[in-house]
Amino acid sequence: MALAPFLAHTLPPDDVTVQLRPAQARLVSVAEKEALIRSGVSYGELLTPEALPTAAQTRAYAGALSRNGARVGELLAALTAAVLREYDQPVLVSLARAGTPVGCAMRRLARRWAADFGTPELPHHTLSIIRGQGIDRAALGRVRAAHPQAPLVFVDGWTGKGSINETLSSSLPEDVPPHLAVLSDPAGVARHAATHDDLLLPHAVLNATVCGLLSRTFVTAPGTLHAARVETELRGEDRTGEYLNALDALSAAYTPDFVLDAGPRPQQPVRAVLARAAELGVTDPHLVKPSVGEATRVFLRRQPAHLLLRDAAHPDTLHLRELAAASGTPVTMHPDLPYLAAAIIASGGQE
Repeated sequence: MALAPFLAHTLPPDDVTVQLRPAQARLVSVAEKEALIRSGVSYGELLTPEALPTAAQTRAYAGALSRNGARVGELLAALTAAVLREYDQPVLVSLARAGTPVGCAMRRLARRWAADFGTPELPHHTLSIIRGQGIDRAALGRVRAAHPQAPLVFVDGWTGKGSINETLSSSLPEDVPPHLAVLSDPAGVARHAATHDDLLLPHAVLNATVCGLLSRTFVTAPGTLHAARVETELRGEDRTGEYLNALDALSAAYTPDFVLDAGPRPQQPVRAVLARAAELGVTDPHLVKPSVGEATRVFLRRQPAHLLLRDAAHPDTLHLRELAAASGTPVTMHPDLPYLAAAIIASGGQE
């Protein structure tokens, strides 16, 4: 059973087909989750109930939308145009959750261009991919059955270490190329990147409330659709429609011939971050989360042990300094850091 009937009020069915099923996960606190991960339980089987966005999150979201909004609109247009130029009748497959609003915005933009310029529209599905579990093969099968022979472009928001790209490459069928498209690719691994700069995308500081009230995805049984919980208690804070409309407005001025230079592809940025972590005594790469987006997720969903920043005054990381201060997490500055930020998780396990 797909989630679409539950989400029509917040993720319009014309924007995306949700290839997930509604289910209840094993709900645990952050501390319980870390202990279970250390004991060998898969991260993909656990879910921490999502709290109401804090004042710091809300301020960071509004600030990022105001400060980076024009650039995000430009990046969306560049990525959409690049996909339309390279592929014949492509299908967007966004990776829930960070890719879902990006895929919705790309579909809307392509639909507008189709009306004005005769370009193809972009069908859009969203499905789950979980590190350690791989892509949801059942959901992928549904997408392929709906669009036989169509090239699939996998959409995400940003890259951190490049783990999702690795998971995509290792878990897709041999006849499906791992064509990953992202707005921000500081890891330098995506096939299509609007920029290689590390920047704060507005939806990185919120979770379900900018993604149709979807929880993080999880698995309950092998071979079945991955699942999500609908965070109904957050309905009063749902900003999904507001966010998608804002992205519409920000990308409205662009045309399908728009081209943007993504800048030089980073060379081994993860190695530099792991070296900094090693100086702090952390040698497990699963505990190191580079990029401002991934660092933010550590503070929202994990137990942070340390925050590394490139620039103490950068506006895209001020919320991280605030979250670090609130949690008592030490912060060190590294002007040569190839990312704006990196967070270190306090205990074992991987996400």
